[in-house]
Amino acid sequence: MAILRPEEMDFSADNIIMIISGLPGVGKTTTACSAPNVAVIDTDNGMKRVNPQHRKETISVSTYEELLNDLKSEEIAKKDTLVFDTTGAFIELLKDWAMRNNPSACKKGGGISQNGFGIVKSEFLRISNELRKKFNVIYMFHTSKKADKDGNPVYELMCEGAARELVWQPADLGAYLQIIDNKRYLCFSPTQEYSAKSSYGIKGLIAIPELNGSEPNDFLTKLFEKVKANIRAENEAFKPQKDAYKKAMCDGIKLINSMTTAKEAAPVMDAIKKLKHSLTSEKELKAHFSDKLKELNIVWNKDKKAYEQQ
Repeated sequence: MAILRPEEMDFSADNIIMIISGLPGVGKTTTACSAPNVAVIDTDNGMKRVNPQHRKETISVSTYEELLNDLKSEEIAKKDTLVFDTTGAFIELLKDWAMRNNPSACKKGGGISQNGFGIVKSEFLRISNELRKKFNVIYMFHTSKKADKDGNPVYELMCEGAARELVWQPADLGAYLQIIDNKRYLCFSPTQEYSAKSSYGIKGLIAIPELNGSEPNDFLTKLFEKVKANIRAENEAFKPQKDAYKKAMCDGIKLINSMTTAKEAAPVMDAIKKLKHSLTSEKELKAHFSDKLKELNIVWNKDKKAYEQQ
């Protein structure tokens, strides 16, 4: 098991998984194509509705096996971002794949079983994590307008009910794309009307520039650059705490390793408590201290309120 310490955590080089949802026709595919070096996995014939000058290389698939095979191609390996258009249709491919390959995935009366959806869930999370290692991933969804119990409008992702929660698990960002006063906005803060997900300083409503033919379609490319810049800035702001953590851990480990007898245990623990702690240093050093006690067969005597050799 790989355990990352706080001073080792730097996510600025990680790829991004993002959800873009919205009603049909608001420009989701064109916006998704503004991400860096895109290939579109077209499961819903959406590319034909994109202005020709903004179209990107596209994979058209009818089965999940086809997609897995296409993902191994040299052309796809050169890409930086994969766009699933739409993810609702992609999940249908996963359901079909699960039912064809596992009898327990099928209900007796037809359709996918609860076990089958468990298979779909596991595979969706697996492929998301696998793709993130090489690409940014944008999951696109149509939304449908419904009403809550009070009659207020609610815009839900168009996919099977349980999948609406599943798809948010691997996502770093999620935005509802809507038109307000004839301008398009990505809305990153969730409301009662729609689901969204903010992180890395990206939140609220962000206007999407209009494309009149002369500007490059690079809105998400710039947004992803901002995400990376925000992460780097957070790391810099966090550096003093990381340095203090590192020093506390170094000094504490030396104290613990110097301990050889029960008589030394209490002074060592007192010294550990007096260190200038940061982040998780005190908790971690106390765990190291306990491990050292076990190694030396030293126990705490509650009655005597002292450490003693077993």
